[in-house]
Amino acid sequence: MDLRIKKTKRAIRSAFAELIKEKPMEKITVKEIAERAEINKTTFYAHYETVYDLVDQLAQETVAEVISQINTAQNLLDNPRAFVKEIYGALNENGQYMDAIPSPGITQFTAHLRNAILEKIKQDGIDSTQYESIGAALVFIFNGLAGLQTSSPELAAAQLDTIADFVEAGVKVLPKP
Repeated sequence: MDLRIKKTKRAIRSAFAELIKEKPMEKITVKEIAERAEINKTTFYAHYETVYDLVDQLAQETVAEVISQINTAQNLLDNPRAFVKEIYGALNENGQYMDAIPSPGITQFTAHLRNAILEKIKQDGIDSTQYESIGAALVFIFNGLAGLQTSSPELAAAQLDTIADFVEAGVKVLPKP
């Protein structure tokens, strides 16, 4: 990708991340993003159709990045504690999007991430009778971890262990194939 395009996209995303901390997404305009990114609106529209398109692309890229950082989806069943911590680490590494995601978008983001991990589980050859139970566990994990994104590091560490405890106990009662 052309260096100018990378810089422009980075400026747009950075401007959006700043604005989302100041006001709800519904109130953010392309004009505000463009001004903060020091570009014109036409340049914004060359990369994104709307602010919602920007958020959707950020979500897709974050999901792809998180998935690429997961060693194996089988870990959810074999070592749920490590899986939870691995996902949390991957989400933290992609913190710019997680910081910018509007509250209503968390549900959509976790659904994208859940579906991507279920697809990875299929590719890893995990028994298909487990998908529904695993999907429910993933929703619990992602919503819990998304909530930790706004916590202080100390509180997040303690809560991460609690989430890992719940998941570990829950995986033990999943129906066996």
